[in-house]
Amino acid sequence: MRDEVQRIPLRVILEPASGPVLDSPPTWEASHNSVDFTCGHCGSPLLRAERDQVRNLQIHCRACGNYNTTD
Repeated sequence: MRDEVQRIPLRVILEPASGPVLDSPPTWEASHNSVDFTCGHCGSPLLRAERDQVRNLQIHCRACGNYNTTD
């Protein structure tokens, strides 16, 4: 079980014209016991990673339909 989890909202963007886009939830997990990055619109957890671990990633939130970026 994880202790108090830090949650950081991602920045909502327009639908990307190109490049890879992940769909979430379920939450993508890059590392354990780290930060939960959430949808900047609805707050759904999208990615679990260390603060500077993931760059240049776009994530489509299945819960609300918005696109988010890790940059």
